[in-house]
Formats: sequence, structure tokens, C-alpha cells
Amino acid sequence: MTKEIYTTDELQQICKLNQLSLFGAGDIARSVIKYLANNDIRVKSVFVSNLKDNPPELLGIKVVKISDVPVEIIKEQTLLVCATKLWRNEIEDIIGSYTFKNILWSSESLISDIRYKNADFDVDTINSSWGNSRLIQGETDRILRFVPRPCLEYLIFNILDHCNLRCKGCDHFACIADEKFYSYESVASDIRRMAEIFDGDYIMKIAIMGGEPLLHPELLEILKETRKNFPFATIRLTTNGILLLKQNEEFWRICRENDITIVNTKYPINLNYEAMKKKAGSENVRFQYFKGSGEDVIKHSFKKIINLNGDSNPADSFSRCHISNYGNFVLEGKFYGCPFSAQSFRIFNKKFNRNLRITEEDYLDIYKVNDKNEFFQFAARPKFYCRYCKGLSPMFPWSRSEGKMTEWIEE
Repeated sequence: MTKEIYTTDELQQICKLNQLSLFGAGDIARSVIKYLANNDIRVKSVFVSNLKDNPPELLGIKVVKISDVPVEIIKEQTLLVCATKLWRNEIEDIIGSYTFKNILWSSESLISDIRYKNADFDVDTINSSWGNSRLIQGETDRILRFVPRPCLEYLIFNILDHCNLRCKGCDHFACIADEKFYSYESVASDIRRMAEIFDGDYIMKIAIMGGEPLLHPELLEILKETRKNFPFATIRLTTNGILLLKQNEEFWRICRENDITIVNTKYPINLNYEAMKKKAGSENVRFQYFKGSGEDVIKHSFKKIINLNGDSNPADSFSRCHISNYGNFVLEGKFYGCPFSAQSFRIFNKKFNRNLRITEEDYLDIYKVNDKNEFFQFAARPKFYCRYCKGLSPMFPWSRSEGKMTEWIEE
């Protein structure tokens, strides 16, 4: 069967009877995944014609080259093409030789309806319609930060505080932290509890980090526990790479068997980054560079500016924050809106004898809250602690920390 889909009701009815995969890994596919997740429907796979021009995953679902998929699997799949009519002829040429069970085409009305119900508006489309104004784009982005999402897109489990690199102005404050490992029992308990609340789903991307996670003596057990409880999520091990080539075969085996993505930031220090990438490839372990660095991009830094007076407007700070309603953080049974609030009130206060105050409005106790929708609502609202945030400084060349308070305040 080949047909065009016009309404979300029609799409939901089809999903009840078929395993749905998507073709395309752009904004339309992202909106479809969000909408279906909000209605307890999970997309099976995301197919593309090539991997070079596409991300390795989309909201926690692997992106797969369609020519690599076995014929017997394709025959069982209903395919929804997530693209505008502009690309229809080209896509028909690509998928025409494959015998999908059904091929569905996304109509403009379906795409508009999904984005409306997601409150997930296409900023690029709005901008082109209204004169491609940077002001409109910025204001639209700010408004959408207050809209609860149907999933958690990015969740950090903090497994240690300290680091072996000490970046200037680290926004996790690892450069001034005392040595502190969180035990496997503590981290695993939080992982299992979050999986219980979210039914092992609805969290698209999980980061295991700190601090430098390769320092943690129980890292491998933590990685296995994370995959056991979140079978569908993208799990990222975020590392500076200093210890990566020193890892033994068990490390690479655990990463491979549990589909762990190693995410490396490329710093201007004497490390063989190409060797790291080749090693991961030879071990069949996913490897990528962290946003802001890459093959030919060297890490730059920014200052997360702290307002010591605590008189910033929380709603304004929240709306301007680059990770609000996105980069949530779990530590010792508490769910925070961001790493800044979770770490600065402990580490910054202790180091510089300050009194940034955190309240019960700034986190959820994961052992007392049972409804995942409360987490979605919490993530989308300003916190008391936002009054200590003044946003980010302009980018500057990376350097090591000197442990001075001026790395986080305006001079």
C-alpha cells in the first residue's frame, strides 16, 4: 500500500497495526518522533540514503543506511517518508526498489498538525515567512523553552565531580572540585528509578559524565546498568580522551556490546585524536566529536557568568539559557534543570566561601515523584536558582584553569 497521510488520527491508527519506520532524519522526522512518543508509540528505525550527511541518531533512535537493512526486515516495515513534496521524486527513486509493507507520504497538513500539537514550531519556516529575522528566531526559541516536551531529550548522570584536565571556567566546576566519586550503588539506584518512572523510555539521549568519567573505577558497571534500564536511548560517554587509548579490551567490549557512543572533545593539547578515532572504529564502537569541536575544530571556551547578588530575573535567564528545558541533570536522587545549579551551589560555594542558595523549587526528588509528566513540566519552568545566572560570555581560546573566581564572574 502507498498513500498520503493527512491527519494525526490516521497516523496513529496505522501505527497500532504496523511497525513504523521513518525515511529522513531532519526536522520533520524529529517532530514525528516527538509526537508519537507523546502518544506512547515508538518509531522502530530511521532510514536514510547515506550516513555522511546525517546524524548517527535522532532523539535516541539509530539512523541506518537503508541499503544496509536486510530485505526480510524491510518487508515487515511500514515506512513514513518525512520530507516535503520538493524531495518526492528523488526519494521515490531511492526507495522504489525496496519492498516495504506500506509506504506512507507525509502531507503538509500532517506536518503542520504534528508541529502544532508538539508546540514544536519550525523556526526556520517562521523566519522565512516573516522576513528571515534574527529577532524573530531568537524570540521564538525563547518562547519554546517554556513549552513542556513529550520526552527528555538529554539527561546527564553525574558519576564524579573531578577531572584530570581542569578547563578554565568549566561549567560543571570540575576544575575546582575535590576528588569525589559517586558509588556504583548510588548511581545505579538513580538510573533504575528514572527507568521506573519513564518506563525505560521517553529519555532520548543519556550522558554519563562528570568530571572525567574514565577516572571512575566502576564505570563499566555503570554503563551496563544504564543500557540494561534504557534499551532504546542513545548512551553517550563524554570524555576528554586523555585516558581513552589506555583502556583495556574489556572497556571496548562493554562499549560495543552495550552500544555506547564515545563522545570526545578535541582540545589543543598533545593527544593523538586520530588514533582514538581509529581505535574506536577497529573495535566497532561509535565515536563522535562533541558539539563545538571536530576534525578541524579545536575547542574554545566560554564563561558561565554567575550573578553573586542573585538578582537576575529567573524567567529571563531561563529563556536565554542554551540548555534550559534540555540539559537536565541527576545527582544523588535529585533531578535538576541543569548542571550549573547542581554543581555551583556545592563546589563553587565551598571553594570561594560563597552562599548561593538552592531551594526545593530547584529540583525534584526522584524517589517521591512518580509521574513522568511532572518532570516534563518541571524542565520547562524557571527555577529559583536561575537568579544566579547571567548567561554566557563570548567564546575565547581554551586554557587550563587557575582556580580563580574570576573564571565565573564579570570582572
